[in-house]
Amino acid sequence: MALNSHDVQKVDSFINREPEVRIVLQPIAPPAALGLAGFAGSTWITASWIAGWWGSETSPTIFFPFVAFWGGLSQFIAGLYGFHARDTLVSVINTMWGAFWMSEGLMFLLNTTGALPAGDIHAHLPELASWFVVLAAFTWVGAIAATARDVILATLLFSLAIGTTIACCLFAYGNGVNIGIKVAAYFWMLAALLAWWRVAVYLIEEAYGPKSGIAKFFPVFRTSTEKSAPMVVPGLGEPGVKRDVHEYSVRGI
Repeated sequence: MALNSHDVQKVDSFINREPEVRIVLQPIAPPAALGLAGFAGSTWITASWIAGWWGSETSPTIFFPFVAFWGGLSQFIAGLYGFHARDTLVSVINTMWGAFWMSEGLMFLLNTTGALPAGDIHAHLPELASWFVVLAAFTWVGAIAATARDVILATLLFSLAIGTTIACCLFAYGNGVNIGIKVAAYFWMLAALLAWWRVAVYLIEEAYGPKSGIAKFFPVFRTSTEKSAPMVVPGLGEPGVKRDVHEYSVRGI
């Protein structure tokens, strides 16, 4: 629209008009799929080793790279993309556990090189127990939030939260620590299996559609809250977005 200085009415109309605000969102794949896949792999390997199913005391010197990169880095990246998908649950849980697994991988690396003395996961280890206090606190909240989504995800996070809480037994002394950490490992293994199942659902539903015949064999038991949720959800005043502007985002999980 051309504006001339002598057309006062048109100039005033242009200057005083309400600005048109548009928010453009770029669709992305659910970051939770990547985060849960990384979590499942690293958690199953480490927890099954802690439970004594396989390996020896030196096994972490071999599997730590996989734990650090697949379990740590992939989860951390998924958590960052959770911000892009405007999914707070993914952002908090995957970023936190991704940081944990990267830290574990780094610790195993330092143990391997002799830069840090190796601690016994089956004995008094308060330094690691302090990590589990923080992890448990946020995982419990995430599990409660997940009850609004589906049974598989909620059960996964509750199993993870229970195992992580039990792992705080590393503050203690005696044989009870050995028993407690093995019990925790079984809860972690259950969480890893449920994470694998949830990732399988993502893959199957993307490939064949959520209402396909094969998808029926991979239920997640979505809650009534999740079923009634719109395909796009309104923003809640995130930074850069006003509450009184009608903005929409695609759910990330």
